[in-house]
This record gives sequence, C-alpha cells and structure tokens, in this order.
Amino acid sequence: MAKQFSSKWLILGIDLLTIAIAFVLAYFIRFNLSMNFDVSKLVWQLPMVLLISLIAFVISGSFKGVFGETAVRYSNSIFKAVCVSSALIILLILINRNLEVFTWFSIPISIILIYSLLSYIGLLGSRYIFKAISRPV
Repeated sequence: MAKQFSSKWLILGIDLLTIAIAFVLAYFIRFNLSMNFDVSKLVWQLPMVLLISLIAFVISGSFKGVFGETAVRYSNSIFKAVCVSSALIILLILINRNLEVFTWFSIPISIILIYSLLSYIGLLGSRYIFKAISRPV
C-alpha cells in the first residue's frame, strides 16, 4: 500500500516541505526563538533556498527511492543533497556579499549550518515515520 501512494513526486513534495520548515526553524533557533529578524527577507529567501534544494535533490536523486525503503544508499543520497544545497547556498551568499546584487539574500552562515542539520534530520525522519506508518499490522 505504501508504494501505491509514495510516488517520487510525493516524496519530492514532502522533502521540499521539510526543507522549508527546517529553514524557518533555523531562523528561529539562530535568533533565540524570537522574531528579532527581518521576516520580509525570510519570505524572499525561502523560495531561493527551495529552488536550490530542488536542484540538489534532482542531481542526487534522493527522492527517487520508495518511501518505505531506508537503505544506507538513500541516507547517503539525502546527505549528498543536503551538502550540495548548503554549499550552493553558501557560495551564492558569499558571491552576493561581494557583488551586493540582492540585498535580501544576506543570510548568516550560521543559519545555513543549522538549516543543514535540521533538514538532514527532518528528511531522514520523514522517511522513517512513513515507513513505520505504512507497515502492515
């Protein structure tokens, strides 16, 4: 039954939702669980982070596995996707700091590091939760 509902597009959608939640949580953690940051910048940054993550997921193929399968190779592809997306985001941030093209894309590196950890844990956790839910009783 799990394979019936767990298409690669569903997995990709859940992965992107997990990424979005991880990025917002990283902001809250970085600013001590308060709203002491520019929310309008976060609103502009989130789609860029999602786009970069989407590219990393497509490159790594982390969403192509069946949700119920949690083999080491899927955790490795998730790890690679998170590393690639984080590296690309950091690279764009550093380039933007030098060229000052987009004023809204000045994300502290600490947020990206927190985001990387949260997204990896969240992506693995979502697969394990789905596997536990989809097991026949």
